[in-house]
Amino acid sequence: MYVKFICSFACGKYRMAEAGGGNGGHGGHGGHHGALHWTTNMSSLMLRRMVELIATGVRTDKGFKEAHLNQVARSLSDHYGIEISGTQVYNHLRKWRQRWVRITRLKDLSGALWDDQTSTIILEEEHYMGHVKVCV
Repeated sequence: MYVKFICSFACGKYRMAEAGGGNGGHGGHGGHHGALHWTTNMSSLMLRRMVELIATGVRTDKGFKEAHLNQVARSLSDHYGIEISGTQVYNHLRKWRQRWVRITRLKDLSGALWDDQTSTIILEEEHYMGHVKVCV
């Protein structure tokens, strides 16, 4: 039996679907009171702004300068009408990097298949269970 690992980068959620259809639990954005809740659109806009910065050559080998993080935060704040700090942008960018590293590791596993049509990593069930912690 194969298990599909569905990577929905736009919304930042992962889900498990067994071949044949059933969906498992959804990951999401939790948080404590007062924390910024990053919506799908906010994440997408932040990532687009970061890509635009990279295209202009401002990224250093060690990451982004504080001024550039603040620039993205101002752009998001202006667009959504809420206060967003450079620190919040930095932390959210770190979260996205962690997700990307996990997905890249799964894609690089021996026996892992990539489905371009559905943006899905397909693993045998034993490999999937060995690499993904399922939270109930």
